[in-house]
Amino acid sequence: MEIVLLLILTGLLSVIMFFSLKKLIESLNKDSQKYYFKTMQALDKKIEEKNKETNEEKINNEFYEEDKKKVEVKEGIDKSLLDIYNNADYENGNALKIANKVDAIFKIDEDKIISDFVKNNTVDENYKYYQSIYDRFSPNLIYKLKMLNKDNQINEISKMLNEDEYKVFYDYLKHHKFKLNRFLLDFELNIEKTNPVIEVITGDKNKNYNHINPYVKTSYSDDIYKGIIIKYQDRIYDYSINERDV
Repeated sequence: MEIVLLLILTGLLSVIMFFSLKKLIESLNKDSQKYYFKTMQALDKKIEEKNKETNEEKINNEFYEEDKKKVEVKEGIDKSLLDIYNNADYENGNALKIANKVDAIFKIDEDKIISDFVKNNTVDENYKYYQSIYDRFSPNLIYKLKMLNKDNQINEISKMLNEDEYKVFYDYLKHHKFKLNRFLLDFELNIEKTNPVIEVITGDKNKNYNHINPYVKTSYSDDIYKGIIIKYQDRIYDYSINERDV
């Protein structure tokens, strides 16, 4: 009889312990889940704040770079051209006579100007590596990297680069203290500064200068009466008569 009671008591204790443990585990799971969500929310908030700081920093830098832009205007243009617009023909609306006078004075070899410009502005070979490295950073990858510490970020980035890209990245690390947001912004600015595209703007729809060099891209503007404007990286070279001169 005592043995039966002992077995019953043992069984009851086992059941009580089972439900107690189950309740404890459920409680721990809920607490862990709450902690996890709180942690993720905190991380998301931190990342959002960092992104905001980066965007503000980027905007400030863009304004800073804008202030630094060099604009070279009216190279080699005879200033007597502007006097044409002050004479009686202009006041009387004699456009043909004005056009003939402009054509007689304003003579430039546009092809030669562009060819000489190409010769004097060599392509920075690092441009393609800045671009290829920067293109690897999808929003997904950036988010994953932000979950890592600085050393692990550098390791992960290094592993995904080819040999030439790694040399450019390693050179960057030698001269900069690595911060992911700053690194991405620096590479974006480097792409802009080393962009080899030479935009040639003309007012003549029948003209195209793309044959001069693979990096030359012709575009059209009806603001230009005669000549060309060259845009290259952060500089502008104006060899034109346009509506601003009238």
